[in-house]
Amino acid sequence: MSESQGRPRRRLAAGARRAPAAPRRRLGGRSARVRASVLQAAFRLLVKKGIDALTIGEVAARAGVHETSIYRRWGTKYALARDACLHEAEEAAAPIPDTGSLRSDLIALLEGLVGILDSPRGRVLLTLSLSQHPHDVAARHAYWRRRFGLLRTVFDKAVSRGEFPRRADPIQCLETLIAPLYLRVLITGEPLAEWPSEDMVDRVLSGYPVPRK
Repeated sequence: MSESQGRPRRRLAAGARRAPAAPRRRLGGRSARVRASVLQAAFRLLVKKGIDALTIGEVAARAGVHETSIYRRWGTKYALARDACLHEAEEAAAPIPDTGSLRSDLIALLEGLVGILDSPRGRVLLTLSLSQHPHDVAARHAYWRRRFGLLRTVFDKAVSRGEFPRRADPIQCLETLIAPLYLRVLITGEPLAEWPSEDMVDRVLSGYPVPRK
């Protein structure tokens, strides 16, 4: 007789139930890892070759997946390029600044954006800004809605510190700061290397005086 046979079995009290096993947490999953690998590979090739020379086959080889997996998920190289740009934009986005003052927050934000736009990956990301395909337009709107939503916290803190008028629109302030950068990059082609971020922030904030109590 084994030891387990010799012991009396414990019975559960009437009405008692065994606690269900805790569900195991999945850390990411293979699908998420494959998607990230494909998007990273696609964006690197976009930086290196551009959209015209991009091929699904080369992306698949670099990401270590089969071509059919990419076609099944994205359909075309243009849809893949759009997702790759959006993924990179989210990854490249500078952290929301929290320096303790609105002026220094906006300077940090502007300098971070200049650094992105004035780089090879930034120039690739701008291809999404030029496209008028409905899916690309919708993706841009969704990205900027999310980004502006996060940046509102900078102005909420500034209002509580008495640095920004409560009734002013923070999004219009951000657009005034950001728009000249895109004008230079997309329209005039002028460099951004020496963009006067501090001076531009001071000029814009001068248009948002805080009423004295």
